[in-house]
Amino acid sequence: MNELKFSIFNYLNHFGLYDYIAYAWLFLTFFIFLILSLILIRKSTKISIILMLISFILFFTGPPILKYFLDTTIRPVKISKINFKKLHFSNTLIVDTKIENISKKIYNECLINVKVYKREKTKIKIFISKLKPITYRTIISKQKLKPGEFMSSRIVFYNFTYNHDINVSTSAECY
Repeated sequence: MNELKFSIFNYLNHFGLYDYIAYAWLFLTFFIFLILSLILIRKSTKISIILMLISFILFFTGPPILKYFLDTTIRPVKISKINFKKLHFSNTLIVDTKIENISKKIYNECLINVKVYKREKTKIKIFISKLKPITYRTIISKQKLKPGEFMSSRIVFYNFTYNHDINVSTSAECY
């Protein structure tokens, strides 16, 4: 829960002009649909209920969709190399990543998320294991990242005692 709270507060601290415009548009359309449904309630209750459902669906699904859209269009990064190695003589897992700035702006800070989960065979089991990883870690890099440049990072998991096959997924948000 603290991870989610930290992620939301960090995102809100780095709001830019496009973020404000996108979220203002989202809330404006939510209120327009809501007011329109209240106006139409006496003429047609079915249309009013449909408009109210659309407005609440927009209200709850809009922010994550907008964040994803803004991260992929305004603040895109590319994780080009992921290497992980479990050390044999100690309970340590080392994950190396390489992040490339593919946007046109300079990033001053990057959040790098690494999740380690069980290797599974079916897509459903993979999805479930990604929801509950074995371990995860988020690091903040204050290194400046200019357009077209790469940044390497190393994340070390101490006391990693899982002895079966694993997969590692990484994601990065740069501001």
